[in-house]
Amino acid sequence: MGNNIYKYNMLYRIFQDFKLLISLIKDYWAGEYRKIPYWSIAVILFTCLYIINPFDLIPDYILGIGQIDDVLILILCLYLIEKDLHKYQEWKMNRKINNNS
Repeated sequence: MGNNIYKYNMLYRIFQDFKLLISLIKDYWAGEYRKIPYWSIAVILFTCLYIINPFDLIPDYILGIGQIDDVLILILCLYLIEKDLHKYQEWKMNRKINNNS
């Protein structure tokens, strides 16, 4: 049973990091947050391009199976930029606190 809890924690963490990534992209696009290394920007760009490109390792037209490589690339992206995501999260929380003061 303990192993199942770990799986749910991992899925929850991936989902939370994904939501944070979407928020980071929006704030970066709006020019509100720019403290992200070029390496992380490149990883995010590559991931977005890979996911929207229908011609990848496993073609997307193979329903169910075709999206597996996209999900794996997304998880790899989240792993590679996790430290920058957490820095962004701290910035976002500090901004929220400062705006509420």
